[in-house]
Amino acid sequence: MATETSVYHWSMEGDSQPVKMFDRHSSLQGCQVINYRTDSAQKWLLLIGISAQQNRVAGAMQLYSVDRKVSQPIEGHAAAFSQFKMEGNAQESTLFCFSMRGAQGGKLHIIEVGSPPTGNTPFTKKAVDLFFPPEAQNDFPVAMQVSQKHDVIFLITKYGYIHLYDLETATCIYMNRISGDTIFVTAPHENSSGIIGVNRKGQVLSVSVEEDNIVPYITNVLQNPDLALRIAMRNNLTGAEELFVRKFNALFSQGNYSEAAKVAASAPKAILRELAKTIQKFQQVPAQRRARRRHSCSTLASCLRPRARLTKYESLELCRPVLSAGVRKQLL
Repeated sequence: MATETSVYHWSMEGDSQPVKMFDRHSSLQGCQVINYRTDSAQKWLLLIGISAQQNRVAGAMQLYSVDRKVSQPIEGHAAAFSQFKMEGNAQESTLFCFSMRGAQGGKLHIIEVGSPPTGNTPFTKKAVDLFFPPEAQNDFPVAMQVSQKHDVIFLITKYGYIHLYDLETATCIYMNRISGDTIFVTAPHENSSGIIGVNRKGQVLSVSVEEDNIVPYITNVLQNPDLALRIAMRNNLTGAEELFVRKFNALFSQGNYSEAAKVAASAPKAILRELAKTIQKFQQVPAQRRARRRHSCSTLASCLRPRARLTKYESLELCRPVLSAGVRKQLL
């Protein structure tokens, strides 16, 4: 609950009372409050308001840390929090995504809030330009939701445009107009892991990712095979089979067996992992390179272990080089 001066949380459970969380920052004075967001742990709270300034709609945000009990004013119109697990990190990072359109143009920012969990590599902040067509000079962001399943940001503007961005890289995946009227309220659409909204005419609209099409679209239309590979691997999606096989073969032919093993282990839908000849390839490496072969098989086993249950064949064949090398027997 946002009042003229403060923000409260009021639990719907039992005979509870409102709890004051923080006082409103002076930068939101005179603003119309349009949204309120929190992260999943409710450690980070965000109040969003808009106001008319110099023939445009300005956005003002107040980001509040519950642990530190401090506020930070931010220029922005729409925002969302998301949990994201970076490759190589044991724990998730809490990401804060916010967008704005100021006098100098529009931006989307993605940053990690708070201190990274112990042992985690910090998330590298991203900032990219938001595109607005010439006929939408007064347009600005009004809503944002993040698909936790696909790690995709859904951004909606006042003029009914939708933008889709990859959460990890802030790359724009798609943009289109879905409504001629303002979409004034949105929420996550859990069934499709997308976004659902209502416009001023009463239309209920939803947008989601088509899992069978997104990777081929990024490869063929956006001409971004690196992003296609990354999304396929991260979200276990089909559509990048040829890209994975090509990358695996290139690394293997270069003698980079460790990286080839990582590609084999991370390929979605077990593209390479289920092929018996993948393991046989490592076994056929010439004798002078067997030390690297043993290391690559060990790497393959390490990468596979947290991802999926091994087949009987994979388990036996991956155990042989580990045993013969006499190292890392704890993998068994």
